[in-house]
Amino acid sequence: MKKTKRLLSSVNLLTTLALLGVLFIMVNFIASRRYARWDLTRQQLTALSDQTLQTLKSLKEPASVVIFYQPNHRLYGFVNDLLNEYARASPQLAIERVDPEQDVARARQLVQEFQIDVADPDALNLVIFKSGARHKYLSDTDLAEYDYGGMAYGGQPRVKAFTGEEAFTSALISVTQANSSLVWVTSGHGEKSLEGEDPSGLSDLKRALEQQNVSVQTVTVAERPAIDPEVKLIIIPGPTRRFLESEVALLEAYLQGGGRLLLLIDPLDDSGLDGLLERWGIVLGLDIVVDPSRQLPFVSAANLLVTTYTQHPIVEKMKTFVTLYPLARSVRPTQPVPEGLSVQPLALTTADGWGETQTATEAFEFTKETDLPGPVSIAAAAERVQPAQEGTLPLRSRLVVVGDSDFVINAQLSNAGNKDMALGAIRWLLEQEHLIGIGPKSIESIKLQLTGGQLLALSWFSFLALPAVLGLLGAVVWWLRRT
Repeated sequence: MKKTKRLLSSVNLLTTLALLGVLFIMVNFIASRRYARWDLTRQQLTALSDQTLQTLKSLKEPASVVIFYQPNHRLYGFVNDLLNEYARASPQLAIERVDPEQDVARARQLVQEFQIDVADPDALNLVIFKSGARHKYLSDTDLAEYDYGGMAYGGQPRVKAFTGEEAFTSALISVTQANSSLVWVTSGHGEKSLEGEDPSGLSDLKRALEQQNVSVQTVTVAERPAIDPEVKLIIIPGPTRRFLESEVALLEAYLQGGGRLLLLIDPLDDSGLDGLLERWGIVLGLDIVVDPSRQLPFVSAANLLVTTYTQHPIVEKMKTFVTLYPLARSVRPTQPVPEGLSVQPLALTTADGWGETQTATEAFEFTKETDLPGPVSIAAAAERVQPAQEGTLPLRSRLVVVGDSDFVINAQLSNAGNKDMALGAIRWLLEQEHLIGIGPKSIESIKLQLTGGQLLALSWFSFLALPAVLGLLGAVVWWLRRT
């Protein structure tokens, strides 16, 4: 009888363990397909923006991503985690991971297929996007902003901000859209050089645009009988000489036909475009904008730091950013605004700022009779929508004017929110509002600084006090059970 009872108990125990095992497997199976994820990091490093989610949901054809990275690379974890979120958000996206040092055969195939330059130092750490016959690859310099200060003392570059989401979404758009947007950048009037690699050049802006699937060309408008209808946007970056009347007429006709202009006009320079801008509802001030309440240490108040923005799509995602304008003029809507136009300021000084009309002075002082009181607008956007004719779409003309061009040069573009401001304006002009607001995510390095005495106390607590307390608790529990 005892043997039978013992056998039944054993069978019952084994059955219970087997059922628990089956239950454990079923719970894990369901959890692998039905789960919720939260990014609890302060910077939301892997949380996808609404713009990226919209892009992923709109994918019409399959795309693939190859993480051609060494697993010990400083960016591998960021890249892998973020692309996992991309793949979870869209079944159209497939991820492949290739270690170039371990999987040599596959690495050689990729080098051959995508014509990777193996002599390039970044050749072993790339993210490759592909869709159909189109492909694009990104290196770690495209995915992060680095702090090189420690290299002077023999250290390694530190990842200051991870820009992977902006780069990945732009690359995805680039390979899934057949046509790129054509943008002209004017020359012949002292504009800043698009190809210039020096601090005053625009090569960084050009690279940023090319990452957005934008084709950029330098063009002298005077040499063109007309503006090609394929041109989606014309950028005029800091002219120091007047445009010819024939050029102004071409630009005006382009705008009237649904064109887009981005004008970066510095103070004290006569571009010859004032009349065109006033007809489109924007006035350029003959002044220098200053704001002592936002003055940076050791520099003039004319180095303008802006933290106030309106509700326009270009700047509505920039509420926590600052933008730095080394020297700016006022840009504001005309009074009244011409009929049929919608004109709105974008960036403003505080109420303590003003437009200084005595531009030759070194000591700025507000003069009520002549100066423009704050808050002063230094950028504005204008839009005109002409009703659709039979069989055609409405004509939507857009214009953005900023009273400074230096904020986009190589030496300034990476400062604070300057790049966000420039790309936000360009994306709005190209009707790519869904991409506005994807910015870099800062990488915080949290360190616990302890003195020698604190380290010694922590060691004693870990190796002596804590085990002693646990041993004492165990002895107390044993004694209570015994009694």
